[in-house]
Amino acid sequence: MKKYVKLFSSASFVFMILLTASCSPESSDKTRLRIAFAETGYGREWLEEIAVAYEKENPDVEIVLDGNPNMTANAGPKIENGRDLADIYFLLETNWQLWATKGYLEDLSDLYQMEVDNGKTVEEKLIDEVVDFGKINDKYYALPWNDGVTGIVYNAGMFEEKGWEVPETFDELIDLAEQIKDEGRGIKPFTWPGQYSAYWNFVVYGWWAQIEGIEGMREFFAFETPEVYKQQGKLKALEAFETLIGDQSNSVNGVNGLIHTQAQMQFANGLAAMIPNGIWIETETEAALRDDFRMKMMPLPTLDGAVEPNINNTMLGDFIVVPKGAAHKDIAKDFLKFMSTDEMLLLYTEKTGSPRPFEYDPTQIEGLSEFVQSCLDIWKNSTNFYIISKNPMYFANDLNTFPKSGAPYGDIYLGDTTAQQVWQGDYDYVVERWDEFKEKNGIED
Repeated sequence: MKKYVKLFSSASFVFMILLTASCSPESSDKTRLRIAFAETGYGREWLEEIAVAYEKENPDVEIVLDGNPNMTANAGPKIENGRDLADIYFLLETNWQLWATKGYLEDLSDLYQMEVDNGKTVEEKLIDEVVDFGKINDKYYALPWNDGVTGIVYNAGMFEEKGWEVPETFDELIDLAEQIKDEGRGIKPFTWPGQYSAYWNFVVYGWWAQIEGIEGMREFFAFETPEVYKQQGKLKALEAFETLIGDQSNSVNGVNGLIHTQAQMQFANGLAAMIPNGIWIETETEAALRDDFRMKMMPLPTLDGAVEPNINNTMLGDFIVVPKGAAHKDIAKDFLKFMSTDEMLLLYTEKTGSPRPFEYDPTQIEGLSEFVQSCLDIWKNSTNFYIISKNPMYFANDLNTFPKSGAPYGDIYLGDTTAQQVWQGDYDYVVERWDEFKEKNGIED
């Protein structure tokens, strides 16, 4: 995701001046809560408005915001050496668990037990499946930041103009790809960022979960035995990708050299009918979209043999932490509790278009775009799949989904490998190194 620059109205400009003044170094009579955040596709307006609301209720606190697209990489050294720390970090997916096990993070267990609103605690308001997201060794060290909707985004205006039906099954998706090539006058079925081909995880993980079911996915990410790498769901999902994208005529020419922003611009310019992406694509591309451009997220087409067909791959992973050495840990926890109220959850979704993994109904928000509404409908009406692992071999990055191959999609597209070879190669790689990984991470039989 890229930094999102928003064009402010005159009223918003005045608001920004007032906010900047409130965060100036001259306001030294107040306790300054420093918040560092990865300023990416969702922008910063959501945090600015939450900060203003919090300051209104807590006039002795002033909030200083530090947004940076590279904050996730920049924060690591600071958290590890305890210098120049912010009080709260909002970061993108990384192995925060290592920080927790090394004592760099504040224990947030008391935050989870704080009453928020409607008589519920933070823990009780979290969606059941993600309660243990931030838990390591019976203590909580992180709070999930974003929930999500990912999969296949399609040009809704183009589909309606051409009379193309949104596919419900994988076979229908293959037929649609042929129809687009036959009737699209040069339009390709897909564009995607070959330089960041892991965007296809949004789709492939979903197909994998359809075949194995949620319990099967939990079994895989527990990594109790190398035999989980023999799951048929992983193979069938990769084979589906191979069928769809291994046919190079289904992608724009030169797709393997694209970065995510280039692929998104091709989609926005109508060169392709579909793109693998997530709920953030609208804010990332808004400045470049024509006023009449319409897109939606489609429910993921179902593979043959699916045991749980209605899957949304949330790609949960972005997180919030408080460093152990933060200057104002109690205020930081109080701010995170404040963010968990219904009012602030709704404000977050209103400004970003994205849900958070709490029990609330974001679809009640008025004025959401057609695209965001399509995403939230999927989020609300699907079985949401969350990747959560507590295995030290996982957060040490010895084990992951594709431990040998990395994201294999570009190689499959080019014909340099096959789905079967990726699947077998990952299994053989893990079996060969299983004892080594266990010993390295202190795991005993």
